[in-house]
Amino acid sequence: MTRPLQALRFWCAVAMLGGATACHHAEPYEKPLTPVLVGEVRRQAVERPLRYSAAIEPQTRLDLAFRVGGYVTSLAAVGGRTLEDGDRVTAGMVLATVRQQDYDEKIAQAQSQLAEATAARTAAEQAVERARALYASRSLTKPDLDQAVATLASIDAKMSGARGLVAEAQLAKGDASLKTPMGGVILKKLVEVGSLVGPGTPGFVIADTRSVKVVIGVPDTMLGRFPLGAVEVVQTEAQPDRRYEGRVTSISPTADLKSRLFEVQLTLGNADGALKPGMVATVDVSDTRAAGAAPEEALAVPLSAIVRAPGGAAGYAVFVVDSRDGASTAHRRTVTLGQLLGNEIVVASGLTGGEQVILQGASIVADGERVNPTR
Repeated sequence: MTRPLQALRFWCAVAMLGGATACHHAEPYEKPLTPVLVGEVRRQAVERPLRYSAAIEPQTRLDLAFRVGGYVTSLAAVGGRTLEDGDRVTAGMVLATVRQQDYDEKIAQAQSQLAEATAARTAAEQAVERARALYASRSLTKPDLDQAVATLASIDAKMSGARGLVAEAQLAKGDASLKTPMGGVILKKLVEVGSLVGPGTPGFVIADTRSVKVVIGVPDTMLGRFPLGAVEVVQTEAQPDRRYEGRVTSISPTADLKSRLFEVQLTLGNADGALKPGMVATVDVSDTRAAGAAPEEALAVPLSAIVRAPGGAAGYAVFVVDSRDGASTAHRRTVTLGQLLGNEIVVASGLTGGEQVILQGASIVADGERVNPTR
């Protein structure tokens, strides 16, 4: 092949390659607009609740005290150890025992006196029978017979007293065992083995926590909101996600002289024992329903419109859509949230009525991004 022919082919190949490159030149890539659902910020009726705080109290609380004195010799055992705070006990259970030797001695003394009186009565009864026989045969005077009868009556009185001493000593021995009249939970154990107690010394504090109560102070203007049997939602700081139903079971007939508030008691079921005495509880009640006033209005948006504040900072934001010249742009705006209203939430600040916000798709949009809004 001659050189002119080779050169001709080379330049033809170059021309063809250049044409192919020109034919496959791509236009700059443009990201499609993100489709989002947009809605107008609107106002909703909002009831401003009144919050009442109180402590959880046991429905029944009992302070158990010793009726007799002495040294504590034993305490009840639960699970192989001595009874402690928080343990559950049953009705009739012996919680503590005072040394019984002293009371055994008193019983023995009283029984000895009763035996002596019984023996003396037998002799006195025989003496009366003889005196009556002698008096019948005119061998004994009337005063002597009366003396024998009086002696028998005196011994009967001593016997009665001795029986009373025996019963009293036995009762004291029984009281040496401190029993609980009800089942419940030990809130406080106040004695230990070896403690010296006297009559009336507190030993244990027991509570029946199968149901608990909350007592709140209510002004007279709100009493109509709490009829007997009404059910209110009660929450605790220890379990903020759990809601309890508290039923109004008692209303004080008079107001407190200092606070001028009426005590309202709400009873809550506590079968699982999750509510502990001393927990802080809150009761949220709307004052507008009680007074008959119209509820306030506030701006609200769906929960799906809420995103985190920019830069990972604490707080929340929404995307506001600005439509100009046929283009819609999303701008992130920090907001302050308020009361939860079902699937929506109040926006306390950061928005004005009538603005368009992204209701769905806010989590995939960037600040300043153009979007394709649908309504």
